[in-house]
Amino acid sequence: MGKGRASTFAAVSIVNALATGLGAALSIDLRLEAYVDIRSGRGVYVEFEGFQPKDVKLVEACLSRVASYAGLTDGYEARVRIRSDIPIAKGLKSSSAASNAVVLAAMEALGIKCSSFKDKLKLALNMAVDASLEAGVTVTGAFDDASASMLGGIVVTDNFNRDIVYRSKPRKGLKVVLYIPGEERYTVEVDLHSFKRLDSLFRLAWRLAVIGYWMEAMNINGLAVASALGYKIAYLMDALEAGALAASPSGKGPALAAVVEEDRVDSVLDRWLNLEGEVKVVDVNSRCAYSCREG
Repeated sequence: MGKGRASTFAAVSIVNALATGLGAALSIDLRLEAYVDIRSGRGVYVEFEGFQPKDVKLVEACLSRVASYAGLTDGYEARVRIRSDIPIAKGLKSSSAASNAVVLAAMEALGIKCSSFKDKLKLALNMAVDASLEAGVTVTGAFDDASASMLGGIVVTDNFNRDIVYRSKPRKGLKVVLYIPGEERYTVEVDLHSFKRLDSLFRLAWRLAVIGYWMEAMNINGLAVASALGYKIAYLMDALEAGALAASPSGKGPALAAVVEEDRVDSVLDRWLNLEGEVKVVDVNSRCAYSCREG
């Protein structure tokens, strides 16, 4: 029993995995922090700062997975505080960041040890994906999103087999411009058939990402997702015409993401600032998640 803290990151889609189970994502520097205090007793108490999800099923599933792994069978009381800069239900991987952070913090609270930092992240990643599936916040397990949130950089994955097929750090000097509309979109609300009918495009994008052409992959993904969900392709084209290297809806949206060289950021902002909603510029993230035991 004890206290733990963890910090994880948001991400944007390079290739959406809904159609094929094959995905890719890029980590960005929007953070989520979880503080977990596990003690004797009963009950789960969750406090959110900066956002308010629909329920606490995901947090409960994360705690249950970690407690089971630790052999904690007599019940427990958990007090969880989550603070986030990541808008929820926008496609920016807030659920993956939350599951990763709660699992890591709970592992620290219960003193779970691993032989290496790599093994620790791998264990946490798998428990977080299991919890996300159990809570119903993902269809494929979102292993691509969770991996980017946990490991940083670019990850290309086979979600169903939980295999990281390709991983790299993006080159320096890149920014991500986000357009975040006011509406929310949850995964359970998405028509999977609209994605599956375009599976050949998503597979093409994934094959490009595997060999390092991740910006080209993101552009193909952008056209496919916009078509599947009825988003205006014109917004993506505006960003590309203004100098963005890649542009796509992130996840199932509604957020749009544009990868931009630093000297072209203002040009892309000029195209998107007149849209209804929020526009922000964030850094690409290449760092791994962080966790520690407290007290």
